[in-house]
Amino acid sequence: MSSELKYLTIEQVAEMLQVTRMTIYNLQQKGLPFIKLGKSVRFDKDDVVAWMNSKKVTSKETK
Repeated sequence: MSSELKYLTIEQVAEMLQVTRMTIYNLQQKGLPFIKLGKSVRFDKDDVVAWMNSKKVTSKETK
């Protein structure tokens, strides 16, 4: 088994993205993919990276 984590907790995703836990909860509401295991929530690291990359904007798009 690889030592690299594939599924992350809310705290780990918050640390990875350098945001607060509340921001992760808000991002979930905006479509950040997650997995529900009973009461626990986990995030596939590859899905988080792909979702974040899909949210990139250029300076032309912000005008």
